[in-house]
Amino acid sequence: MATSWLQVDVFAEGPYRGNPLAVIQDAASLTGRQMQAIASEMNLSETTFVMDVGRDAYEVRIFTPNSEIGFAGHPTLGTFWALNHLGLLDDDAVQRSRVGETRVWLDGEVAWFERTGTSGEDLERTEAKSSANIAEALGLPLADIGLEARELGRNGLLRPAFSNAGLEDQLMVPLKNLDSLRACRPVPDLLGQLAPVGLYCFTGHRAGVLRARGFFPGVGVAEDPATGSAAGALGLYLASRVGAIDFTIEQGVEMGRPSRLDVSAASPDRVKVGGKCHLVLSGRIDVLP
Repeated sequence: MATSWLQVDVFAEGPYRGNPLAVIQDAASLTGRQMQAIASEMNLSETTFVMDVGRDAYEVRIFTPNSEIGFAGHPTLGTFWALNHLGLLDDDAVQRSRVGETRVWLDGEVAWFERTGTSGEDLERTEAKSSANIAEALGLPLADIGLEARELGRNGLLRPAFSNAGLEDQLMVPLKNLDSLRACRPVPDLLGQLAPVGLYCFTGHRAGVLRARGFFPGVGVAEDPATGSAAGALGLYLASRVGAIDFTIEQGVEMGRPSRLDVSAASPDRVKVGGKCHLVLSGRIDVLP
């Protein structure tokens, strides 16, 4: 048995950039075990399996190399874009996954999704040693944890906190500067004790632009080139602290996979994330019994 598949670079300004995604078409007959085997073989951050598709909606399952997850950002945009590219889906549609429905649409060359969610309080309010633990898990000095909000045109110090835009709680970690971001040397076991899914580290870069790195060993991804769910979670985190905000995230630079993620958070409970996609591979894949 064989099925068709595409590989799409997501949040990419051109091919061979951004975060690659494998999209398996006509996957309704596959078992979960077969899907996991294919995702492990692909060995990308995520692989998606299209279960059903109509003009204005589709159903998808999402797998990392070692587990199934209910939602992720770059698989959402990449799957929508691929199905639209194939002429199977309109420019405005609904994705159905384990977390429910997510609106996705195309605005020119940019694909967008919208999610609701929440951002928690700063960890320092509930655990006095949290920043020290985070610093140790990232291989950084304690002084590198935290970012002056003036980098975003506001006052005050941004501190670590959990935020959620669809993929459980992800730990947002503001860092002092670009040198701190580049110096991250994560210790996976320690990261797992702090945040089961992972950490999203960010800092200021230039006006309207943040730089980020995402470490998600809990779902089998040591470092991610572009993380749409975390970008959404960061939008909620920032909107709850500095007000409505639009910004761009540059991610994947340290991995040689530069990515651009556009984020618009009008409120602390609703966020939009967008990026461009590029088709790089297509073919057939054998499915073992």
